Amino acid sequence: MARSITPERLAAERAVLARKLQRMSSELTSIAVRRMDDTLPWFKALAARERASVGTLAQLGVTSFIGWFSGTLESTSLTERIFSSAPRELADALTLEQTVELVRTTIAVVEDSIQSIAGDNDLRQAELRESLLRYSSEVAFAAANVYAQRAENRGAWDARLQALVLDAILTGEGDDTVEARAAAAGWKLEGGIFVLVGPVPTTRLAAEVHAAQIQRTARQASLDALVGIQSDRLVAVVSGVPDTMSIADAAKPFVGHFGQGSVVAGPMATTLLEAHASAFEAMSGYRALELVDPPSRLVMAHDLIAARVVNGDVDAVDPIVEVLKEHIREDVRATLANYLEKTGSIEACARALFIHVNTVRYRLKRVHEVTGLDPFDPADAMTLRIALMQARKLAN
Repeated sequence: MARSITPERLAAERAVLARKLQRMSSELTSIAVRRMDDTLPWFKALAARERASVGTLAQLGVTSFIGWFSGTLESTSLTERIFSSAPRELADALTLEQTVELVRTTIAVVEDSIQSIAGDNDLRQAELRESLLRYSSEVAFAAANVYAQRAENRGAWDARLQALVLDAILTGEGDDTVEARAAAAGWKLEGGIFVLVGPVPTTRLAAEVHAAQIQRTARQASLDALVGIQSDRLVAVVSGVPDTMSIADAAKPFVGHFGQGSVVAGPMATTLLEAHASAFEAMSGYRALELVDPPSRLVMAHDLIAARVVNGDVDAVDPIVEVLKEHIREDVRATLANYLEKTGSIEACARALFIHVNTVRYRLKRVHEVTGLDPFDPADAMTLRIALMQARKLAN
């Protein structure tokens, strides 16, 4: 039947229907909102402001269909007309499926009103029904495109925020805006924070895959992670570490995502702004790895203090110097110095200082308890010797 109708006649009929639709647009919108309230359970859970905004979206759906049906609005303008003009808070509150349900409900109301709009004219009814079907399909595609674009933009924005936060942590140039940016990117700010630095996997693509896996591993452990690639280094800032978890335990699940070689962990920080200290020590330790025999897969920056000093990070030993000065008695320091620098045995140290061997043992044990460095361990002994020398330098 449609083939026997001339284009002029069809255009005239569509013009009549467009005018009728225009007159009924407010009524159709009101009916659509009421139907949403009756048939969509999640609609009632929306905030009052969001529910009011739905009326705007429904109105846009009806008026856009009228413009499209009458030929004054191109189908490519549907996205901009309906979704881009909708209130942003509504777009953020609704999923793609919910948005499509809203539009489809509005279209269904128009479809149920075909008799009222077109009367008993079969041609007008058929034309209106077919147009609604095509329009509904195009709107669904338009909604999918809009949400895909928003997801892409959101992902790019989040990546930019994370890059800014990571850069601030690594450079130490952050301020209060760093925490605001981290919060905007959905990053955990509670709990302990530490930094891991290790080799990049073999290729750039592999590095990006492993960076994503680090973030996935963090989420599985109820932690969070910022990951970046700097030249030949992969850097991960891990946050949300509970007080009951050690750095070693928190770091182990991430180590496998780095390239071959050792991964260095910085000390625990309590705030995002303090995380720079952890990053600095982890970076310093990673650069100093070449000065030591191949250590274990996971190494604490604290265990590389001597190598870091030799490699140019002369301040790395300062915390140990401070502990020796403030928390170790002078006679204990003298015993430590004699044992490390002169005698090399408990018995010889005791004879040199005219004290009992058990006194030497007790004093060296005290050093271990306070500093965390064991005078009987070769690597720790080297760090303690450097600390003693630095203490003398500062005293002169």
